[in-house]
Amino acid sequence: MNIKMHNKYSNLSKEELLKLIEKQEAELKSKKYGLVWDSEREPEQVVLDCENNLPVLKRVKGKEIKTDDGEDNILIEGDNYHALTVLNYTHKEKIDVIYIDPPYNTGNKDFIYNDRFVDKEDGYRHSKWLNFMEKRLNIAKNLLKEAGVIFISIDDNEQSQLKMLCDKVFGEDNFIANLIWKKKQGGGNDSKNFVIEHEYILVYSKNISNVKINLDKNYELSDSLYPFNDEMGEYGLVTLDKTSIRFSQSLVFEIKDSDGNIYLPRKVGGKQSCWRWGRKKVENEYSNLVFKKGKVYTKYRRPEGVTSKSLLMDSRFGRTETGKELLKQIFNKEEFSYPKPMELIRHFLSITTNSESVVLDFMAGSGTTGHAVLGLNKEDGGNRKFILCTNNDLNGLKKELLEKGTSEKEMEKFGICQRVTFPRLEKVINGYKNPKGDKIEGLGGNLQYFKTSLIKKAKNRDQVVVDLTQKCTEMLCIRENIFNLDIEKEDYKIFSSNKRDKFLCVYYNFLDDSFADFLKEIGKLNGKKKIYIFSIDGKVDPSLFANVADFEIEEIPQKILDIYKQLVKMNIPVKVDMIFADFDKAKVKIFTEKEKDEGARILRIVLEKLMQRIAQDSGINILKNNSKEEKCAILNDKLKNENIFSKVDWQENKTYLVIGNHASHGEYGEYDLKNIENFYRHIQKLIDSFNI
Repeated sequence: MNIKMHNKYSNLSKEELLKLIEKQEAELKSKKYGLVWDSEREPEQVVLDCENNLPVLKRVKGKEIKTDDGEDNILIEGDNYHALTVLNYTHKEKIDVIYIDPPYNTGNKDFIYNDRFVDKEDGYRHSKWLNFMEKRLNIAKNLLKEAGVIFISIDDNEQSQLKMLCDKVFGEDNFIANLIWKKKQGGGNDSKNFVIEHEYILVYSKNISNVKINLDKNYELSDSLYPFNDEMGEYGLVTLDKTSIRFSQSLVFEIKDSDGNIYLPRKVGGKQSCWRWGRKKVENEYSNLVFKKGKVYTKYRRPEGVTSKSLLMDSRFGRTETGKELLKQIFNKEEFSYPKPMELIRHFLSITTNSESVVLDFMAGSGTTGHAVLGLNKEDGGNRKFILCTNNDLNGLKKELLEKGTSEKEMEKFGICQRVTFPRLEKVINGYKNPKGDKIEGLGGNLQYFKTSLIKKAKNRDQVVVDLTQKCTEMLCIRENIFNLDIEKEDYKIFSSNKRDKFLCVYYNFLDDSFADFLKEIGKLNGKKKIYIFSIDGKVDPSLFANVADFEIEEIPQKILDIYKQLVKMNIPVKVDMIFADFDKAKVKIFTEKEKDEGARILRIVLEKLMQRIAQDSGINILKNNSKEEKCAILNDKLKNENIFSKVDWQENKTYLVIGNHASHGEYGEYDLKNIENFYRHIQKLIDSFNI
């Protein structure tokens, strides 16, 4: 017997052991092949924050960078879950490529969960990491276009878990490749048995049928392969006859050169060879034939690119050291451990983006992804845009700074975003001097800097709507990529794009005297106008803008609130205490007060919440494709089809949901008290079966 296992369970009572067995049986019942982990042992606080708070962004003034009249890139400082929540409104289905370099969960102070480093001895180390990653990948998937692609760097600590998690989030059919990158050349005794020289990059798509991976145009081929030239450029030669071709009489025929000389496939080693081309192709492409020394050749051109390889072994993909060396060139000192090399990210972008693509990195670290986007634009004249999200983590400096008496406010400048990410982008955009004093030309581009923030939800719904309306302006600016404030009044603001060909117009108040002024200012604008107008009921009358040309109108903030609600439903499990609170109320109504109708109505609510919780625990989405909550009857069918509910459970759920609906609609004659008592017992059975 395993002594550790024996000690772990030896003090449990019979009842506790039975309950543990029931829980394990419930998990096995609800799971088929795939990952099972304890996601609720210690929920992530930044996710729970979104239950009672609304994430927003605050623009950091004085850190804008402008070099041209193109659109702006975005840097967001703060927790990436909150940033992703905001982006789910501003950039849903607008992202072409995501690259992330998440914490590898090595146990060596590289992964923080709820403000604490997760070490190797933590029994829930992998569960915490999976919980952390799943919630962010769920939202990231929403941001990708149908043809979008995500690249995720990882090493052996979580590679296998990440592969199965991505299969769950994106679907096995949307797996593209597991790339292997050579991060270093050789090494010392840093492993017991092997020197680990590689890492992995998992590649998934939103919808594999829409994905197009471009040719790798930066491959290296020897010039000796293309020794000849003609009016079309360089070429090499390959013989038209091959013994490796399976013999076919139809591929043995005469070919004449321009002088009338006749050529037949040669016999090689007593074996008759064949032409690689058929008679028809020879006739159609005769100009590509070369007759030389009694042989027939065909020309092969230097290709414009080659199919990308999964083994990224060449030095042109960079090494960890090249990433560190680049940062030293920028900062004149080492500012960041283990940055990814720009060459690697640039390769991913070159094979997946076009000149107008939007690239997201929500674990941006030192900002390599932004640097790579700017470099690629400089190289090919593209107009790609990036959105980077990173926290302002102190990387272990907090204790040292506190001992020096540094205030919390002063500490901010020592965090990674303010110390490394932003300064790096600023330098590569505007130019900088390397350690030798050489001036490195800037890559150009524009940047806007934001910080995440939270608005406390008020109990009054109308107040929530008003509060969010007042704080969502920066989100609207990001959504439209329009940031120049032209007019600021108490009730409205008007922004212009860098080219002044687009305008963002926001009206915050109920319709009153200021609306006439708002309309007057809009009427002066020459260009496309996106108008956001406050509405308490989520409706706006377009006829109010009958005399305005070239505009779109959208109400605020109801769509934002709807999206936030959907994310709470998707990523925060239904609370067990809410289920039991209502279940206890129903018990009193049914068994003490004999109130069958009110008891049935409450039990209907309990059953709905219970089914949602069971679905979430079983990896079943409780939202429809349009992100609205799934109807209970459909959810019941889903759980049966996945063999989570038995046929008996499924049928009884249907019966009691109908009774609960009758109670809600005042159809009290369809059931009696005994039916409701059985309804209560059915829910108790489900609670016990699934260890809720």
